[in-house]
Amino acid sequence: MKKNMIMILTIILLAYNNFNAKPNFDISFNVFYSSLKNYGEWIEIDRDLYAWRPVYVSHLWKPYTRGRWIWSSFGWYWDSYEPFGWAVYHYGRWYYDDYYGWIWIPDYEWGPAWVEWRYNDNYIGWAPLPPYASFHISFGIRFSIGWTASYHWWNFVPYRRFCDHRIDYYILDHRRVERIYGTTKYRNNYYFDRDRIINGGIDKEFVERKAGYRIAEREIRTVNDRNEFEKYRKENSDRIISYRPNEREFDNNNQRFEVKRSERKTTLERDKIFSSEITRTENRDVIERKRKNDDFEFRDKEIERNNNERNYPDNIRQIESKRNNEREKVYNEFKRPQTERENWRTPERKIEQRSERNEQRPEFRYENKSERNENRGSVERNSNREPSRSTERRR
Repeated sequence: MKKNMIMILTIILLAYNNFNAKPNFDISFNVFYSSLKNYGEWIEIDRDLYAWRPVYVSHLWKPYTRGRWIWSSFGWYWDSYEPFGWAVYHYGRWYYDDYYGWIWIPDYEWGPAWVEWRYNDNYIGWAPLPPYASFHISFGIRFSIGWTASYHWWNFVPYRRFCDHRIDYYILDHRRVERIYGTTKYRNNYYFDRDRIINGGIDKEFVERKAGYRIAEREIRTVNDRNEFEKYRKENSDRIISYRPNEREFDNNNQRFEVKRSERKTTLERDKIFSSEITRTENRDVIERKRKNDDFEFRDKEIERNNNERNYPDNIRQIESKRNNEREKVYNEFKRPQTERENWRTPERKIEQRSERNEQRPEFRYENKSERNENRGSVERNSNREPSRSTERRR
């Protein structure tokens, strides 16, 4: 009898734990804190508003510069070489504070990259999205204020260098950016498709024409184990690995948070920042409604198709099949010379021929002691800078 009772209690406990367990790719502030504390410092810039600031980087460092752009089923994906890149370039938003410099505000919606785009006939550029931007399934990116990023937020490169592994070598300096900025067009192209967020950015075919080579679509493998992520990054292969950690991987029960209190008032407008929880709830509601509508629509189409097939004579099916085969033959004959002309205009040059193995990727390098002290003392340095006008409104 006792054995039966123990078995029943064990089953109940397991069922309770499974019911309350979080999904594999759920994430919280605890995960961000544990993963990023070794590469920077956490600051409470306002009441219950926390930001992370990298400290072991050059004073000229900017987000989305140490990595490469890859075309994938998620659109334009940023493959970072920095050990903290899996978090700060696929979750959250960046902001340039006049006192602290670049700071990262956590958010919990994963994306292939959170950037806005500009382009002209010669250059393509991107800048990190601010905390005032949120993603909504119904209409993409929405800003809570009339936002225009300052010049120094933007990274511009020639099209032919856009998919290079060392893209940071070819980013234009701020003087050239100011000159070409007025000649560029703005682009913001995020949307939701097949249960994933897509960063459409600048059209891939347009970039191919300007760059003069074909850009292959790369497959991205998602893992939620840190050790597995590090293993794939170091092995002799060219796989693209996306790390989306599991909450249960981190033991945060006895964790003590060490957060620095802000010394000055931030230029970030706290009341204009979107609530991530509200946004995620709205997106989930839209997904659920869409799935229900799709189920009903699919069911109605199946019923209609079955009814049509019952009433469709066999001889008409044969005639239609024969016509379709003839049309396909004519289409293939017509398509061949057109394809040759396209290949002549745009020569074949695949990205894989220039790809590097994971073990050859640039390693994250800590700055030397003097540079580190300089960066740690950047609070005093930044305080003497002129305002960046980072919250400039659109006219």
